[in-house]
Amino acid sequence: MSSAGLTDFSEDIEEKMARELGLDASKLKLMMRSTQLCDALSLEDNGVKNETNIEVKIHLADGLCGGADDNPEPNITKHPKLSEKELLSLAAEVPDIYRKLAVNLDVSKSTVDQIWEDHHHSGVQQVVFVMLIKWQQSQSNSSDFRCLLADALGKCGRVDMAEKVLEGTVLKPDGTRHIDLDVAQCQEELRWTYLNRICHLPKYPWDETDCISINDIYTDLSLILEQPTPCQPLKIPLKDQDEVFTHETVCGNSSTRIIIQGEAGTGKSTLMVKYVYDWAREDDLASSPIRKFKLVFLLRLRDLEESSRLEEAIMKHLLPHDTKIIASQLRSFIEDHPEDCCVILDGYDEFRHSGLASAASDRSIVQMINNDILRKCFLILSSRPAKLSDLGKCLKEYKQFEVSGFSKNKIKNYINKFFGLKKELASSLIDYIESNNLDVGFAAAPLITQLLCLYWLNDAKSGDSKTVEATLSVSKLHLTLFDFLEQHYLAKQTTDSDFDTEELIRDLGRVALKSLWPPNSQLVFAWKEMVTEIGDDNVTKACAVGLLHKHEATQSKAYHKATKRKSSLSSWKKISTVEFFHTSAQEKCGGEYLAYLSEHKEEEFNIFMQALKAPSDTLNAKMILLFACGASEKAATLILRHLANLFTREFQPDLEQFFKGELHFERSKSIQDIVDLCLMCNFECEATGHLNKDLLTLFPEGRIMFSGITPQRASALSYFLSNVRCPGAIKSITVIGVPRKGNFFVPTETMQSTSDRTFHKYLEAYSKLSGEELNQKLQQFASTCSEVHRAADIHGVACALASMQMWQVFQDWQKGVNFSIKTLINSLENIQTERLMVRSVPLHESSAVLWKLIEDRKLQELTHLNLRQTGLEVEDVSKLAECVHLLPKLKHLDICQNEKAGGALDKLSKSLSSINLEVLDVYCMKATPATMKTVHSNLPKFGSQMKELYLHVNYMDEEGANILAENLSQLKHLTLINLPHPDHHSSAAAMQRVLESIALLPHLQIVFLCAGNLDVQSCLRILAPELKKWQNIKEMRIAAVKECAKKMVDEPQSQEFVKAIATMPNLHTLKLNGIGLTVKSFDELVRIGREKKFQKLVWYCRSFLPDDYKIPDDDFVAIL
Repeated sequence: MSSAGLTDFSEDIEEKMARELGLDASKLKLMMRSTQLCDALSLEDNGVKNETNIEVKIHLADGLCGGADDNPEPNITKHPKLSEKELLSLAAEVPDIYRKLAVNLDVSKSTVDQIWEDHHHSGVQQVVFVMLIKWQQSQSNSSDFRCLLADALGKCGRVDMAEKVLEGTVLKPDGTRHIDLDVAQCQEELRWTYLNRICHLPKYPWDETDCISINDIYTDLSLILEQPTPCQPLKIPLKDQDEVFTHETVCGNSSTRIIIQGEAGTGKSTLMVKYVYDWAREDDLASSPIRKFKLVFLLRLRDLEESSRLEEAIMKHLLPHDTKIIASQLRSFIEDHPEDCCVILDGYDEFRHSGLASAASDRSIVQMINNDILRKCFLILSSRPAKLSDLGKCLKEYKQFEVSGFSKNKIKNYINKFFGLKKELASSLIDYIESNNLDVGFAAAPLITQLLCLYWLNDAKSGDSKTVEATLSVSKLHLTLFDFLEQHYLAKQTTDSDFDTEELIRDLGRVALKSLWPPNSQLVFAWKEMVTEIGDDNVTKACAVGLLHKHEATQSKAYHKATKRKSSLSSWKKISTVEFFHTSAQEKCGGEYLAYLSEHKEEEFNIFMQALKAPSDTLNAKMILLFACGASEKAATLILRHLANLFTREFQPDLEQFFKGELHFERSKSIQDIVDLCLMCNFECEATGHLNKDLLTLFPEGRIMFSGITPQRASALSYFLSNVRCPGAIKSITVIGVPRKGNFFVPTETMQSTSDRTFHKYLEAYSKLSGEELNQKLQQFASTCSEVHRAADIHGVACALASMQMWQVFQDWQKGVNFSIKTLINSLENIQTERLMVRSVPLHESSAVLWKLIEDRKLQELTHLNLRQTGLEVEDVSKLAECVHLLPKLKHLDICQNEKAGGALDKLSKSLSSINLEVLDVYCMKATPATMKTVHSNLPKFGSQMKELYLHVNYMDEEGANILAENLSQLKHLTLINLPHPDHHSSAAAMQRVLESIALLPHLQIVFLCAGNLDVQSCLRILAPELKKWQNIKEMRIAAVKECAKKMVDEPQSQEFVKAIATMPNLHTLKLNGIGLTVKSFDELVRIGREKKFQKLVWYCRSFLPDDYKIPDDDFVAIL
């Protein structure tokens, strides 16, 4: 066939098919992929005989070949898959023909129905999009996707979209969709939802119909940033709750992943609502940083499934059902503009999932929590602390804040807002709270404050004059609330009712216990599910009383499949759900039922308790256990026994390190969490006697130790101590606010890498993070950073030391610490303890309580008293001097690092003749030379039993040194001496006389001395001859102050000092701080250390060494 004939033949075919199919001939290529030529016309219609070989080239999708040529050359153009962006845009264009389109794409009806069931709540466009995705995924890689789709669209009459599919013009040239999200419309619909539904809070927890605007009742909460450090987290109070959006990390980086944690009732959920309220309100006064986001989405995780997608959850819970917005538009906007979006997920502890890793389906909420997607999108996640461990490794990617509740002033503000014009009621409740110290810890939880207001209001209405003293425990207060709900319900009944609250709570408790007992965390129940469990009448009554709230919700088959429930309901139909008015109410009911089991079904009770195999499980069930203890003493007995066994099984190997303060912070925290829980269970039960004996198993050898003190811990511990029926059982009580120097538990690599620069970087960063007043204190601390460096046993840990010291700076902001210590000290009256250590916790006026106990002869068994770094002042030490004679058994007194109290050391030294002290530690009290003269004069009065005397960082002049030299030799049993610092009036000759007196102490083994204002060269010159006389000394530390530690000692003097060290036969530990020996001398010192088998040789003088100096690899050598 000629070329002309082929062209005519091609045109004839196009015209014929155009007539047959009713299509424009120029568009005919769209139909050639699936329509056979013989379906439209025959070759005979064009005069072509059957036996004729022909070759036809037509610009069709796949071309058209015919004839018998063995090597045809068809012009074939393949089209690649459509991108998801194209499919999204296409879905928005053809929502009205999706079923017809599915038929033409050969998508089965059952598949279409399933897609509809799973996605129609997000809009028809979403259904079309999912169908197109599934269709494209089902095709083989060799398929011509665009032609197949264009063919189907053409058959549906949408030739315009078919053209765009083939031409690749579904999207705009810049790659954006033809139909983008209407942001203004979305903002308007979100604001309506927030301002009209979410931002109205019930005034009474049980009545959702009586609501007030959050703006009328909300009271700002106190937030604390938990800043990681090489040791335990540093807690930094925020200036306001909006700072979570602007706070930078120590390294100056911002974070888009935020955790806000807090215990039950601390106001986490209300804070989340306040954030969206601040975003939604449009008045000019709204200046919250959250308004920088174009879209803010608040979702309750209890309403979501682990497979939920963000855009679907927003469509379902935040936007109206008739919205024009589609899920795909939402998702596209969030993906394209993540920095303009803020997602708030409330209640991670209420989120039911099978594990974050396993639940991470494509683009799910879980993937966002895992930080696998949308990393530039700002995410706030609220949770109770116990559940955060589920986050695993991704937890470190979150910046963590803690909601600590109301401050004292905010409690007053809330109460005044609650009572409004009833100012007398507000004032009387505030007075009651303050007089009973409830504003430190107990009432700081907003839920508790609200319950106290409700109870106070009920008293006023009923004319009841009773107080709330009986409700100071959480379980008692909740029980009072339940009684109030019952009275409120019965008051509304027009006829007598046989309503039994106890039975109703028991029935609800059965459901609550099963739904919350680890690992479960179900908070929402289908109405029919609850009816099946407790009966229709009880569900109705519980809703009428206010214990349960009823809601209308939708659930999918996917939900029932994920939760392993069967449902005959059609998917996504409206169904009724119920939930307890607050999680704590559900926990209270669960605790009541657990207590009931202990009394009547102990075997079933034991099954529940045996499920708590790990400390984490136990802590997740904390509130249920507390409520059970408050409901039944038998339950408390069994629970405490279980906890004691768990404690022994899990922590026995770590206890010795724990009590020495040498255990890693995280492990120490686990121990203290279980001990805290035991004490709180005992407190809730109000037990006296036998339960305390069970608790004693938690304190081996009668030793109690806590790192940090809170009002709740102090109340629980004080209650326990006040009710111990085993006199002398508690031998030692230790409360530490900051770990002791040296116990920093930092990994080796951190010790090696931490530098002066890093240390100062921490100081600068924390200064920026604080308020003006706090910043001034930090600057004052920064001025002493060199002293902090010198004080550290290991230079590389200076960063951790700085962090811990700065936590001390923030002690003034630690709520309730004064009340806590006062409460604790008051409880010591009858326990006859032998050791009391309150360390690095400010005592303030609590010290007066301690002095009063001593004066009343309540602590006569005390042998050790440690008040290190507790903010004692001159008046406190003077008072101690007056009453120390009433501690006849006192052997160890430590009041060091109380710099403001140094002026009273002279008075204290005069009073020590009345007791036989073995250890006196008054280090770093910065006493003046005049004061130290008196102290030195009184040394002979200290008693013949004195073994350890710490006097450094106090100052002596020439006269003081001479007095010390004269009297020191009279302390014949001294084994350790820590000498005062010579000041600028002290001579080398006077210091030499002090050193000569040391040789006269036959039992002395450990010497710490500082050159003070003497230059190092002179110090070593007078020291070297004396060292040869110190035959019994085993450990020695020599230091120079900063001003005198910059010069290198000359070679002859260095060598003389080293030779003197070689003459000390018993020396095994030597620490040199700021002593600038020559390299040659130090190498000789290392050689001597090898010969003498030194245990430790530490040199804090690395700056004196050349850069190419090779550090000896001996295990006993450390150069810092």
